[in-house]
Amino acid sequence: MDNQSPILVSIIIPVYNVERYLRECLDSVVHQTLREIEIICVNDGSQDGSLAILQEYAEKDNRIKVLSKSDEGQAIARNLALTLVSGEYVVFIDSDDHVDPELCRKVYNFAKAHKCDMVVYDFLSFRDIHEISKKSGVVSLLSSVNASDKEALLKQMGVVWTKCVRSDFIRSNKIRFPEGRIYEDIFVHWQLVVLAEVIGILPERLYHYRIQPTATTYRTDWKITDRVFVFDMIRDFLVSQSLYNRYRDAFLQSQLEVFSWLYETIDAALLDRSMVLIQDRIDEEHWAYVDSPKPLHWRTRDFYRSIRGSHLAQARRAIWFFARNCYRRLKRQGGFPFSNLSAYQR
Repeated sequence: MDNQSPILVSIIIPVYNVERYLRECLDSVVHQTLREIEIICVNDGSQDGSLAILQEYAEKDNRIKVLSKSDEGQAIARNLALTLVSGEYVVFIDSDDHVDPELCRKVYNFAKAHKCDMVVYDFLSFRDIHEISKKSGVVSLLSSVNASDKEALLKQMGVVWTKCVRSDFIRSNKIRFPEGRIYEDIFVHWQLVVLAEVIGILPERLYHYRIQPTATTYRTDWKITDRVFVFDMIRDFLVSQSLYNRYRDAFLQSQLEVFSWLYETIDAALLDRSMVLIQDRIDEEHWAYVDSPKPLHWRTRDFYRSIRGSHLAQARRAIWFFARNCYRRLKRQGGFPFSNLSAYQR
C-alpha cells in the first residue's frame, strides 16, 4: 500500500496467548480486499509465541503496528489501540477469530454510502476453520431487524466485533472500554447503539467467531459477576445522558435476564453470594416489570417468581434443569443423536 494513501479502516486486535490461532486470524486480515487499512495489534503480555508471530507478520506488511505491554486485560489493550487510530472507521477483531476477506470493503462502502456512524453486521460460529465455507450461505438473522429500532438493536449480542464505527464518533463521544472488567463489550455496545444517530445494518455473516471451551462464555467463577457491575455502569450512563426513561424497558429486561443467567451459571459454592448481589439491585420497578406482560424469557420470569415463593415456578425450573442436565450428560457420552451439531450462535 502506498504510504501516502489515506487509511479507510483501522482494525484493532488485542492479543493474549493465542499462538495456536493467531496466524489464521492475521491471514484473514492482511488479505482483505480493501487495501487501505491499518492493523493495530496490542500484545497484552502473552507468555507464548504470540508476540513473535506478530513481529513476523509486521516485518512483511507495513500496515501492521505491534504494541507490546504487560498483561492488564483486553479493555486496556483496546483503549490503547483507540488512541492510535488514524482510519475513518474502526473494526474490532478478536485474535482467535477470523473474518471474511470482504469485511472491510463491504462495511466501509456501506458506511460511506449511508453516512453511518456505525454499521452492524452478522457472524457465524465455528470450531474448525473448514466449517466456515459450509455455513457462509446461511441467511442472516439481521435481515429482519430495523436499523431505526434501537431497542431491538440493544437486544442483539452485546459485542463490538460485529460493528464498524466511525472514528470521529468514537472520539467525540469519548467511547472507552471499562477497564478491569470482563464483558466490557456490553457497556460499549449500549453506548454505541444509544448515541449513534445513523446506524446501518448489513445482514451478512462477515465475522467468524471461534467456539472454544476456554472462552469467557464458559466461565463459572466469581469473575462472571462483572456482568452485573457492567449493567450498573450502563444504568449510570443512561441516567447521565437523560436517556434512562427512554430505554427503561430494554434495560430492565436485559438486567433481569443477566441476574437470572448469573444464578444459573455460577459455581454452586457461590450461589448465596450471587443472590445477595442480585437482591441488592432488585427494586419495585424490577418487580413491576416481572409482573407485567412485557417481554421476558419464561425461565427468567419463573426465577423471580420462585424467589417470591411460587411453588409452580420452582417446579417448572426444577424440571427444566433436570432435563438440561440429562441432555448434557447424554451429549458428553455421545448418546444424543444430534450431539455432533455445532452451536450456531454464541
